[in-house]
Amino acid sequence: MKKLAQLDRLVGLIVVVILLYSVVILLMAYFDGENLATWVWERHQNQFSWYSRPLFLIPACYYAFRQKFWLIIGFMAMLFCSLFWFAAPISVPEHVSGYLEWEKQLFFTSESVLSLLVLTFVVIVFLVALFSAFWHRNPWLGLALVNAGTILKIIVSIGLGKEAGKAAIVPSLSSLVVINLVAYVAWRHFANKE
Repeated sequence: MKKLAQLDRLVGLIVVVILLYSVVILLMAYFDGENLATWVWERHQNQFSWYSRPLFLIPACYYAFRQKFWLIIGFMAMLFCSLFWFAAPISVPEHVSGYLEWEKQLFFTSESVLSLLVLTFVVIVFLVALFSAFWHRNPWLGLALVNAGTILKIIVSIGLGKEAGKAAIVPSLSSLVVINLVAYVAWRHFANKE
C-alpha cells in the first residue's frame, strides 16, 4: 500500500509539471502576441492531438476506480491542454481541415450557441457517468460507456458532418482499440490474481 501511495504522489507530481508546462506555452503564445483562439485551433489540427486525447481516459478511469478525485481532474485538464501541446502542422490533410471546418461551423460560427451548449452538456454527462461507473467499482459499465460514447461520436460526426465527419473514424476507433486492449490486459491480470 505504501508503494501505491508513493506512485500516486509521483503521478500527481508529473501531472502538475505537465499542466505547468501547458500554462507556460500558453503564456508564451500570449506574450508573443498570438490570438490564443487561433493559436490553439491551428495546433489542434495536428493529428497527434486527435490520437492522444482519448487515451487520457485510461489513467482517469483508473484513478476513478481508486477514488482519487484530484488525479481524475488532473488527467481531464491534461486532456484539454493536449489540444495545444503539438506544433501546428506545416500542411493539413484535406480530410482533417474539412472536419475541423465543419466543427468550427457547427459550434463556433452558428447564430445559436445551442449546439455548443448541447455538446458541452453531453460531454459533461458522459464523463460524470463514466467516472461514476469506475468510482462505484463497475468497470464493465465504464467500458460499455466508453465504447458506446465512441461509436455515438462517430455516428454523430458522419450524420452531421457527412463526408467531413468521416475524419473522426480512424482516430476514434484506434483509441477505442487501445482502451479495450488495456481493459482486457487489466481484466486478465486481476482474474489471474483471484
